[in-house]
Amino acid sequence: MAKSKSKGLYPSHVAFMLIFLSLAMYLFFSIWPIAYSIYVAFTDANNYNIASEPRIRELQAQRANIINYLQNNRENVLKQVYAVDNYLGNAYSSLLTLKQIIQSSTPQNFSVAKISEIRGTTDKALAYASSIITSNTTFLYYYANLGDVVSKAVTLIDGGIWADIDKIVGFKLILTEDDLAQLRTSVVPKIDQALSLLQTARDMLRQIETNYDSFVASATKGLDEEIDKISMHFVGLKNFETLFSDSRFPNSIYKTLLFVLTSVPLKVAVGVFLAFLFSSELIYGRKIMRAALLVPWALPVLLSVTTWRMFMAPQMGPLWYFLNGLGIDINIYNREWDAFLAYNIVEMWLAYPFIMTVTMAAITSIPKELIESAMVDGASVWQRFKDIMLPLISRPVLFASILTAGASLQAFMVPLLINNGGPTKDIQFLWFPRTTGGVNEMMILFGYNRAYLDQLYGLSAAAYLVVVAILFIYALIWYFLIYKRTTPGGM
Repeated sequence: MAKSKSKGLYPSHVAFMLIFLSLAMYLFFSIWPIAYSIYVAFTDANNYNIASEPRIRELQAQRANIINYLQNNRENVLKQVYAVDNYLGNAYSSLLTLKQIIQSSTPQNFSVAKISEIRGTTDKALAYASSIITSNTTFLYYYANLGDVVSKAVTLIDGGIWADIDKIVGFKLILTEDDLAQLRTSVVPKIDQALSLLQTARDMLRQIETNYDSFVASATKGLDEEIDKISMHFVGLKNFETLFSDSRFPNSIYKTLLFVLTSVPLKVAVGVFLAFLFSSELIYGRKIMRAALLVPWALPVLLSVTTWRMFMAPQMGPLWYFLNGLGIDINIYNREWDAFLAYNIVEMWLAYPFIMTVTMAAITSIPKELIESAMVDGASVWQRFKDIMLPLISRPVLFASILTAGASLQAFMVPLLINNGGPTKDIQFLWFPRTTGGVNEMMILFGYNRAYLDQLYGLSAAAYLVVVAILFIYALIWYFLIYKRTTPGGM
């Protein structure tokens, strides 16, 4: 019997299954966050509704239970509605009788006992009505503002009518004309108000009797409003309109582009200069010094930027004291362009090791014979650098410049840790309306602050989509106008 040949570690169908699962997982974990972020940019996502699905499901289940209960117990609920109507009717009649007694009584026929009897009847009826309204077996409290109306009536009767009667009548057995006049002046208007509230409540109850479905809808209205409040809603282009409704975001785009134009030449110039300087064999100990110059690349960004901030801090930083001694006043917290200059210095410190490393690698690839022949011909150091070395290292330096320009377009940690894109002042950019914000807030920092300070996640996602569009345009410019033109055989 011939042995079957092994074609691999796994049978073909197992290998294809593993490949398919791997691709599916990769696409899910790569595309899903991007797709969700794009979706959020067109919603009103905020701290209330960004992750509210569990709470929404809980409220929806509670809403469904209330609807099912009210529909399945219609007859029982309506019986209790009738009972509440009767109790409120009794209280209404008692108060009406009280009003008539106060208006028609004289000192000779006024009966304190009768007033006490009416009070007991009224309070008893209102207590029964309130207990039914607030009961979880009826949900009447959620119908329109029935519960509030009855509560106001009870408060007015207890704290107004009975309180005034107790104050005027007290323990008197016989009232005077002045006492009756006070009762008519202070108590009767409050009785009229209570009668109006009770009548309003009874009208609501009769609406339930005639239109039970509207009562069911009202019973869940509060839940519907809460569900709507914590649900994300599609708002179309509203977030993008908000971004450009004032000067803050356009100014952040301007400052980011300006930062690219200032920081990239500075980083490239320092990196190329140091690479050229320490590629010379005339520098003693250049290997150790080159290794030391790579330290900023190895240090955590948080540590580096925080150290620079303390170094330049007004009234306490060594650099501030040094410059102040020279008559130069610098304040990275209160002055816009001082802070912007600090961003450039720190960004240069963080990025020059990369430029230097790329440039030194390119310099080492230059044939020594070219340099030596130029020296024999009497070329100066500057001439050798300008005419021989720079043309030969231009492509690697250009590539490094493009990469560091992309990093500067995404500037975040430096402005965040220096002064959070400050100082905070009035911003007026071109024709956009004036507003208040961080005058050095870069694009990425703007989106971060909208998400983590204002908790407007939809607005933040919209800002990042604009950033992605700018980066995409930058990539197209780099590819078609720079990369293809400098590639051998390109345009």
